[in-house]
Amino acid sequence: MRKRINAILLGIFAISAVTACKKEPDSPPVNVITASDVITIDSLKAWQRSVNDAILITDTISVYGIVTMDEGNGNIYKNIYFQDHTGAINVRFTGGTDLVQGDSIRIALNGVTLNNFNGVYQLDGVEEETNVVVQSSGNETTPLTVSIDQIQSEYNAFLAEDSIVEFKYQSMLVRFTNVQFKTSELFSTYADAVTQSSENRLFEDFDGYTSFIRTSGFALFAADSLPKGAGTMICIVSEYNEEIQYILRSPEEADMNGPRGPGELLVKDFSDDDVTSGGWSVQQVIGADTWETAELGGWEDRPYAIISNFDDGNSACESWLVSPSLDLSGSTDASLSFDNAYNYSGDPLELLISTDYSGTGDPNLATWTPLSAIWSTGSFDFVNSGSIDLAAYLTNNVRIAFKYTGTDSSGRTWEIDNITING
Repeated sequence: MRKRINAILLGIFAISAVTACKKEPDSPPVNVITASDVITIDSLKAWQRSVNDAILITDTISVYGIVTMDEGNGNIYKNIYFQDHTGAINVRFTGGTDLVQGDSIRIALNGVTLNNFNGVYQLDGVEEETNVVVQSSGNETTPLTVSIDQIQSEYNAFLAEDSIVEFKYQSMLVRFTNVQFKTSELFSTYADAVTQSSENRLFEDFDGYTSFIRTSGFALFAADSLPKGAGTMICIVSEYNEEIQYILRSPEEADMNGPRGPGELLVKDFSDDDVTSGGWSVQQVIGADTWETAELGGWEDRPYAIISNFDDGNSACESWLVSPSLDLSGSTDASLSFDNAYNYSGDPLELLISTDYSGTGDPNLATWTPLSAIWSTGSFDFVNSGSIDLAAYLTNNVRIAFKYTGTDSSGRTWEIDNITING
């Protein structure tokens, strides 16, 4: 049900004039702007929350603020983010806009719908030509420095109050410090530019709190690789179906080129059903049997790595699953763990580590040192390797490898999952 604004509602809201209202636009949609005709963003949100339905605004009121995110990088389309001194809101247009970040604008709200889409407050159906007047350009909005936990904690409280209180960070421009993308994401791009699919990429702070950046497959930087270091990030706070997500204005504002902080240095869980994603490689020395993924046996209901040299009989095989090059020089307490299982008879799987392998070619030409681990006792029973100390390898170009060997008369089937290096 759509509601028409009236004098009683306007009297309830904290409506205040801003300095920009004293400037008469060149061709305003509303000819005369007075103090009683101006509404703030927090009052718009309170109004929508009190009605809890879409509101078609039919009175001559306006809201003033600064554009904090535009369409320029393609990460959003036909909308902007807009902020005043009381809060921020998403503004959706009927078509593409020429508005740019830093524009100070007035939005005449006559004919605009105020609603809430999957938790996000919006001004919808805005016509740039008839509803928007640019007051000035090049205005800077200072992002609010916050933490992942700070935003999530307030959001959790907001949900617990059943929307009685406001989630003040929604649609605001914020800045995080000491953040980095999770190790499992480091060989990913922001989104899938080939299929133009949006993607979520996990990031974390040095205290271990995590959230994710959501990037459109149409963004100009969708195909850019994620930064591999740590640093600061400026983004817009959004949400979808009771989950916080963040939106980058540009990749330059993910300034993560410094040393990584504590946390996971490597994660390979094969959940993407890909043996070699994330910089891993398979080096085949003997035979054709090689590493692949499987889901048989119900282990965690997701893929794991598997290798066997049996197919209507055993075949001689030597196949290496090799990690990407790791820089452990900044770590003081690096350790490795993984889950493993096997069945049948044959040679054991070898866990090896090297600091001089180039990443390509026959691994036997490099220097590898065996590492001790807890191994499965067979029958495809998965066990954890335990924490394997890597303190002797706190340098760069560190690689770990799983070396599989089978013969013409024997060969085990090995399964590996949840390979993790912490440091």
